[in-house]
Amino acid sequence: MKENQVSLNELLRKAKERSGLSQEVLRQSLHALLGAISEIMDDGKGVVLDNFGSFELRTVKERTMTPPPPNNTPIVVPEHQVVRFKPYKNLLIYHMKY
Repeated sequence: MKENQVSLNELLRKAKERSGLSQEVLRQSLHALLGAISEIMDDGKGVVLDNFGSFELRTVKERTMTPPPPNNTPIVVPEHQVVRFKPYKNLLIYHMKY
C-alpha cells in the first residue's frame, strides 16, 4: 500500500475512536452500506450522500486503442459503464461539522 493511503483497518480504528462503536459493528455497517450502494447502482440509479458526494453510472462509448509496439494491433474496447464519484464541494471541511 502506498504511504499516503489508509487501510480499511486504520479507517475503522479512527471511526471507532470517534463513535465509540466496536470495530466489528463498524465493519459490518460499512459492508452493508457499500452493498446497498452497489445494489442501487446495479439498478441503474445514482446515489447521493449528503455532505459527502455522489456516485453515478456513466456509459463510455466504444473506442479503438492501439497498444505500443511490438503488439500494435488495434484493440476494440466495447461500450461499457463506469462508476464516477463526484465529491461534495466542501468535502475537505466536512470533518469540522462532525
